[in-house]
Amino acid sequence: MRLVFILLMCLVLLNGSGCGKREKPAIRIGSIPVTAAEFDAAYQDGRFQSGRELSREEFLELYINRKLFLKEAEDLGLDKDPIFLQGLQLYWEQALMKSIIARKINESTLTIRVSDNEIADYYQRHKDTDFAGKTLDEVRPQIKILLFQVKQKIDLQNWMRNLRQNTKIRYDYDLLRIKPKNTEDKEAQ
Repeated sequence: MRLVFILLMCLVLLNGSGCGKREKPAIRIGSIPVTAAEFDAAYQDGRFQSGRELSREEFLELYINRKLFLKEAEDLGLDKDPIFLQGLQLYWEQALMKSIIARKINESTLTIRVSDNEIADYYQRHKDTDFAGKTLDEVRPQIKILLFQVKQKIDLQNWMRNLRQNTKIRYDYDLLRIKPKNTEDKEAQ
C-alpha cells in the first residue's frame, strides 16, 4: 500500500512539473511558476469557497496566500511528517473507496430493472398496511424506487461477497487479540 502511495505522489509531482512544452507562467510565487491554465482551473474549482462567487482578483489573493502557506509547510518539512502522511494515505483510501463504490452503483443503475409484475406483487403484499387507501397507480413510482434500492443493495452485497470469496484472506486472532467465535474460524487461519 505504501508503494502505491509513493507511486501516486510521484505521478502527481511529474504531472505538476509538466512534461513537454512548458507554458509561460502567468504568476510566479517565489520559485513556484503557475500557468494561466492552472490558475483558471483553480479558479473554476474554488471560486465559490466563501459561500459567494469570488472575483478573479479576490481569488488571486487567496490563491497566492494558499501557495505561500503550502510552500512554508514544505520548507518546514511538514509534507514529510509521518502523521501528515498517514492522514494523506487515509484520505486517499477513502477517496478511492468512494470512487469504486460510486462506479459500482452507476453500473448497477444501468443493469437493474424493476418489472411491473414486481411492483404489483409488492403492492398486493403491502396494500393493507403501507398503502392503505391508495391505488397501485398512486404508489407505483414509490414502490419502483423502493424495489430498485433493495435490488441495488443486494447487488452491492453480492459484489462484496464475490470479492471476499475470490480473495484469500488470512488472519491471526492471537496477534489481533480477538477471541475466535468458534473453532472453525481459528482453523481457517
